[in-house]
Amino acid sequence: MAAIRLPDHSHCIYCGDPIPFGEEYCDDTCRQNEVARVRKEKSDENRFFILAGLSVVVIVALGFIF
Repeated sequence: MAAIRLPDHSHCIYCGDPIPFGEEYCDDTCRQNEVARVRKEKSDENRFFILAGLSVVVIVALGFIF
């Protein structure tokens, strides 16, 4: 059985569709969706760290009060 060789290609970072080698996205829509996804992910991470920090401050403050 002979091996079938596919042409060099990459996959879209957002949707995973095959694209020409060296490119990151298949079209501008996928690029915009990925930028929005990354922005939301960073926002969620920042919110988590702020809430975690506030929780630690509250717990320490309550420890001093009681």
